[in-house]
Formats: sequence, structure tokens, C-alpha cells
Amino acid sequence: MASRKIVLVQGAWGSSASWTPVADILRGMGHQVFVPSLTGLGERAHLFSGAINLDTHIGDVCGLVEAEGLEEFDLVGHSYGGMVITGVADRFAARIRTLTYLDAFLPENGQSALDLLGPEVAMANLAMAGELGGVAVPPPARHATRVPEHLRHYMTSRSPQAFATMIQKIKLSGDYRKITKRLYVSANIDQSKIFSGIYAKVGADPSWASMEVPSGHMLQLEMPEQVARIIHDFIG
Repeated sequence: MASRKIVLVQGAWGSSASWTPVADILRGMGHQVFVPSLTGLGERAHLFSGAINLDTHIGDVCGLVEAEGLEEFDLVGHSYGGMVITGVADRFAARIRTLTYLDAFLPENGQSALDLLGPEVAMANLAMAGELGGVAVPPPARHATRVPEHLRHYMTSRSPQAFATMIQKIKLSGDYRKITKRLYVSANIDQSKIFSGIYAKVGADPSWASMEVPSGHMLQLEMPEQVARIIHDFIG
């Protein structure tokens, strides 16, 4: 099996360190793994600003791709990270081998994360943003009991998410569609309607590979060995 170059992108509120267990396993399998930090979150929370938007986070990952000179790499996104990797894929389609969405948003051109979440969840996020002056959404109370005890510290360093990352509508040329090897992994425990809906949509599309796993939403921490194996097997 060839060594691959894999870029892992985090979800909202969290830290890039949430990928550490999976990244360690993938490196042990012989892959090169890159885990960019998103501005204003986790270890970069000190850079928080209300001006941070979706383009900022797409730029974070694109900056890593450029700095490392990555070609022929595999791109993986979790949750909100699906918004980010779709934007990255639209800019770097010729360099990307595969796309993997882990219980993640899958936007069309002109959609925002709040558009995908639907009006009820959107209003709840608006209300939470109001508590922080309208510039950020505080992290939700995440039920982490399915995360193994020794990995739960990865759930504690959660940061407010800049609201503009959720309301900015993504601009896509359509080049991302040129990446034909795509996988959607759906976590089926306490599954949210947004992700189950995306899973149903891609499951009916023969151009996608898709699968369900017995996990809650934080699947990279709840079942890191299995997630690493899924990524390893898919990127071939």
C-alpha cells in the first residue's frame, strides 16, 4: 500500500487536536498526515475575531496546501469541516485524489452552514450568538460519554465559533465536482436530521461511496481506530 498525503480538517468549536488519535494511527500506517488549525479555534483561539468567516478557514487549509506543496493528496473533513473542504476542493481540484466527509456538511454553491441546518437550528444559533454580542456562537453542550475516558480531554478545549463562519454563503465554481472518488460516513447514534438527510442523498447517488458507522457525532474520538481504517481503506 502506497504512502498517501492526508489532510484532516476539524469541525466547529473544536481543536485540530481532536484528530490526534486518528492522525497518529494513520502515521503508524505509513501515511503523511497534515492537520491544519482553523483561525480562532482551539490552539488558535487567541486569534479570535468577529471578522473570521468561512473564507478565513478555507484560506487556512489552502495556505497549508501551498506551504507544504501538496499534490495528489486526500482531503477529509468532519462536521463543519465539510464546508471548509468543499471550498478547498473547489480551488485545488486538480491536486486532490479523494474527498471524505465524516458526518459533515455538503454544501452547494450559495449555501451557508445555517442554510443547511434549517430554520429551527438556525434560530437557536442566532439566539446563542446574541449572548456573545452577535459575533460568535458558544459551543453546545456535547454529550461526550461515548468518547473513551483517556481521550475526553480533547473535548474540553472548545471555543466559541465566529458567527460569520456559519452565515457566509460558500462560493463554488463547480470544479470540486471533478473529484470523483468521494466517501460519506454517517454516524448513526443520535443522528441529526441534517447529516442523515445528506447521507440519504449521497446514498442514492451512484457516484458516491457511503457508509454508516455505530457512533455518535464525534466519531474520530469515539472510534479512532475504525475511522483511521476507513480512511486508509478508502484512499487505497
